[in-house]
Amino acid sequence: MTERGISLCTPLSTTVSDHASAPVATRDQAGGADKFFSVLMFGLALLLLRFDGNGFASQAPPPVHNTTPPPASSSIDATEGAIRFLEDRVQRDPLDFIAFNKLATYYLQRLRETGGLQYLDLASKSARASLAAMPDGQNTDGLTALAQVEYALHHFAEAIQLARQASQADPRNTSASFIAGDAHLELGHDAEAEKIYRALEHSNPSPEVTVRLARLAELRGNHHETIELMRRAVSESQGRKNPDGSAVWYHIRLGEVYFRTGEFQQAEEQFEAALKTWPDHYLALEHLAELRAAQAKYDEAIALYQKVIARVPRAEFYQAMGDIYAFEGKSAEASPWHERALAAYLKSIEQGNAHYFHHLASFYSDTQENPAEALKWARKDLTVRQSVFAYDTLAWALYRNGEFVHAADAIKKALALGTKDAHLLFHAGMIYSRAGDVELGRTLLRQVFQVNPRYNSF
Repeated sequence: MTERGISLCTPLSTTVSDHASAPVATRDQAGGADKFFSVLMFGLALLLLRFDGNGFASQAPPPVHNTTPPPASSSIDATEGAIRFLEDRVQRDPLDFIAFNKLATYYLQRLRETGGLQYLDLASKSARASLAAMPDGQNTDGLTALAQVEYALHHFAEAIQLARQASQADPRNTSASFIAGDAHLELGHDAEAEKIYRALEHSNPSPEVTVRLARLAELRGNHHETIELMRRAVSESQGRKNPDGSAVWYHIRLGEVYFRTGEFQQAEEQFEAALKTWPDHYLALEHLAELRAAQAKYDEAIALYQKVIARVPRAEFYQAMGDIYAFEGKSAEASPWHERALAAYLKSIEQGNAHYFHHLASFYSDTQENPAEALKWARKDLTVRQSVFAYDTLAWALYRNGEFVHAADAIKKALALGTKDAHLLFHAGMIYSRAGDVELGRTLLRQVFQVNPRYNSF
């Protein structure tokens, strides 16, 4: 898909040229890993929330499945039933802050289950109504729910502030700590994030902590450690006495790591395992669709994306369809999907959402080339997060604008942690070569295929 996956690029030549080796239409792998982690961490935070009627309890929700997983609709129907009950309850009693907190949590769970972004707005309204009914000092659940909403909206500084308030009011609130750590990571504060994660590892070891440590290892270029930690998270989740369904997220995440290093067979095994855990889960289907495209099984990929879009009509999935057609050279079929994606990106931003800034920057850099617009959205993205991949997006937009020296300054920040990501390294190699350091550029381009031997795939 647009935000995550192998670049649509022609084979790299031995002679560096910003035309001969530039992507045809980049599907932003590096930034997408970053974004997928955001979605993953958001989903895991939801799994930690459980209300007992009296306040916060940092436990996972009841099992989604037993030995044999039910259809995904079973969990969704249960969530919808709870939502209808709570909506009626708060309508009858607008001061029932506990019901508002539960409702916010169920809306967020619905978002995790379906990908429907409208649930963010509903969750925000419920959390704010809860805090209006009961002051935040006595309502840590409301603070935590609102912190999750702000995190999902990419308002990371606000999420940290709310999570800090919740932790101060209730030091046992581990969900607030997770949110704070995740938001710090998005803001480029990896040391602060690690401090929080290590404290959680010491006090409350769990797969939720392990998967975050794996992300840190990945950002620091430690591929083998990333794989081992993700395998451990999968194993720990499956070994729980009362499985909570989080294994689906871990399988997808592990598969995504394999995919981005060209290990397609292992990636497929993880995506299929996720679908066994949660049949027809939209993220598992979407990742499998991308894999099929990388395997040149385009008809299968298109069929899978059509299935995803029928359930989750989101901009990045529209673009993914367009990208497949573009990669096949079918510009007439690609264009309507790309136009649809662009309209959806802009509409979301008009509604006050920040999570598509990055997508738009990449879209204008490589899909519908407009360097000035790419730079505008890349700079906006950097105002809400200062991660490795935000700097990579800015660097590539500067490159597209011919500002090679400034691009080199930005890509240096993107490489600061030692991240070994093929797409990031490709950008870095191209940028340094045009900025005058041809030898470093060639070295980085050679590293692209060391990290991912199948980088030229879709």
